[in-house]
Amino acid sequence: MGAVTRRDFLGRGLTIAGLAGLSGILTGDSPSEPFFGVQSHFGQFRPQPDELLDLIKAAGVGWIRDEVYWSEVEKDRSVFKFPPAYDAYLRAARARGLQVLLILDFSNPIYTGSDKRAPAADAERQAFARYCREMVARYKPMGVRHYEIWNEPNASTFWRPQPSAEDYARLLEAAYRACKETDPEATIVGCSTSGVDLDFIGRVMRAGGARFLDAVSFHPYCQPNPPERRLLTDIAKVQKLVPDKPLWITEFGYHCDSGPSGVDDEMQANYLVRAFLLARSAPAVKRFCWYDFQNDGDDPGEAEFNFGLVRTDRTPKPAYLACKTMTSLVGDLPRPELQIEGATYVLRFGGGRAPLIAVWRSGGAESVLIPYPKGPCRIVERDGETRAAGVGGSAVTITASERPRYIVPVPR
Repeated sequence: MGAVTRRDFLGRGLTIAGLAGLSGILTGDSPSEPFFGVQSHFGQFRPQPDELLDLIKAAGVGWIRDEVYWSEVEKDRSVFKFPPAYDAYLRAARARGLQVLLILDFSNPIYTGSDKRAPAADAERQAFARYCREMVARYKPMGVRHYEIWNEPNASTFWRPQPSAEDYARLLEAAYRACKETDPEATIVGCSTSGVDLDFIGRVMRAGGARFLDAVSFHPYCQPNPPERRLLTDIAKVQKLVPDKPLWITEFGYHCDSGPSGVDDEMQANYLVRAFLLARSAPAVKRFCWYDFQNDGDDPGEAEFNFGLVRTDRTPKPAYLACKTMTSLVGDLPRPELQIEGATYVLRFGGGRAPLIAVWRSGGAESVLIPYPKGPCRIVERDGETRAAGVGGSAVTITASERPRYIVPVPR
């Protein structure tokens, strides 16, 4: 692509070849609740939650996704005992003003056996519903109002012996009724699919699941490919399937490991910003959660250990600083308008005399001309470094590259 002219980025439209039906979801309003979240894994008894929650708060993240496992709180039938570590991390999150999406999961051997079968029989679903009631009753006073029913039930790793959309829909109904009876204002999120499993989501809806969830969640991982390759397309597909439901992306991330699907630390930082900004441009998406906040281990060859924004010793990766810069600039702004020209992406937050603009390319680097009202502005790099930028002829010249940059107005 040659030099981008003022005409290319002056209009408010969007041209994306091959994304049929997408234009209708790329305008919208301001977020009423925090958009950016992270998976925190305190449900796995991760140590030092206060220090990690301080880092999460400092990164500008507004919510965490975590768990209180059924098998940990009900070890004897109908006797619920909550480990102090669970209460502690949830109180600590609330003290920092962080919202919590609490996953209600997994199987419980006192009901489903040692093979960790999913609760598919009536008695097992009733037992799971009791667990849901106990959870909501205990944690509503601690500020928890959002619950996700199970994790990746379309995968045999989590729904044994074999996934069943119909059985999951029945569990969703039982859980929804139990949660709403205890807290009518609770938000119930369902599906939580591994990948973009349109067949599974559609079958859940046809089995009656649409009546028993307030939002549909899914996990559109695409590593090692860049998020531009398919994220907006995946969002459009799910929205078309469930047009009357908000969408929550409750897992998305890139692992930094030495395997064939891994990315390096720099690319992880680039992809995090670009994925969050793309998702923010889609009004159907109300929440977006990065998986996960802290590395799960130190083996550089193990993919599952290396999704974090910080390492096991809590030292930050480049993605942490990139996230902090992004949230400090765009976290509370109205939903942006997205324009794409070839491989160049421009998001404009706000119009008029003082817009904030994010710019990047999905490959290579190129100097582009961005229309901008006359007045002082500055260029903010992905990690927060700032320099002055002049506006000549109502436009700013900026280098668009894999590394996102921002054009930020300077208050007069």
